[in-house]
Amino acid sequence: MKEAVLPLETILFQTLLLLVAIALEARVFYYRLNFGRQTSVKYAVSINLLATIISWLSFFLLQHWLPQELEIEIINFVFFDRIAANQTQSITLLTVSLGIAVFFVTFIIKLKGLDLLQFILKEDTPTTEEEQEEEKKETTGENWQTSWANWINQVTVESNPNQAAAVLFANGCSFSGIVVVLLIRFLFKT
Repeated sequence: MKEAVLPLETILFQTLLLLVAIALEARVFYYRLNFGRQTSVKYAVSINLLATIISWLSFFLLQHWLPQELEIEIINFVFFDRIAANQTQSITLLTVSLGIAVFFVTFIIKLKGLDLLQFILKEDTPTTEEEQEEEKKETTGENWQTSWANWINQVTVESNPNQAAAVLFANGCSFSGIVVVLLIRFLFKT
């Protein structure tokens, strides 16, 4: 029978890292994208929670395909902060490689998440009668495929380059803050 383990320390540390990332990214959104303070915080919270949920789900789905020794080492490292002495170099190389990959995957998730949030929260009302009729058609379901295709196109393809640069900078700031917190944790733990 398997025992249930609640990694409380990992949950609390993840919460701390999320708070650091949200604070840094909200500040960047406020200054770079000229959002209001509350809007910046709401966007930062939303996209960071989205990225965290996707990351943890991916971790739990992908860890089953790893070799058993590597799976045990990664679980020990993530949940219990333990690294086997003979695996230190390979775990360090794997951690750096995964860190770089996670940075860019997280950037894409956050950029598309921000685009999606802005699209969902957009409150543009049509001004002409033709636009009102077109919106009425889309909401009644006559052109649901067209509206769905337009929505997918807007979320996946169209992205403001200034916004992309701001999200990249915000992601870099949050990852830098997280690395500083991890270094402080490492220094005080040894």
